[in-house]
Amino acid sequence: MSELKLTPEEVAAVKELAEVALALKKGGTLGILKAMTENGDKLLETVAEEKALLRLMGVGNAALEPVRELETAEVREISWNTEELVRALLKALAKTDPKEVPKVGMTAALGYLRDEDVQKGLGFLLTLAKNLGAALNGKL
Repeated sequence: MSELKLTPEEVAAVKELAEVALALKKGGTLGILKAMTENGDKLLETVAEEKALLRLMGVGNAALEPVRELETAEVREISWNTEELVRALLKALAKTDPKEVPKVGMTAALGYLRDEDVQKGLGFLLTLAKNLGAALNGKL
């Protein structure tokens, strides 16, 4: 077998490729990519047969169109807001057992309004509703 002779540039490229492969392996993506290449036909066949997945892809594609129209500054704001909101939602979900949530009438709801956490959450929802309405009315 002949010896492989690489230029310094080629050695650097191979090293970079190995680093990418290692990162993909650590992240679990390499196995997915390998399975997709080994079973590509079966994967496409499965996707084509799964109507719910096709519908999800259609809805996802529709959701991507407004994302494509975002300005860079908006993407940064949305990314930060999404991260903060998802973090708060996950913490709240971890502390909320749907089976243990009490029924609440109007009097009890008014009582909850004295709680500063309820006030903060309600303030967020009302601000979101105001901004959503403004966007729907073409003001944003």
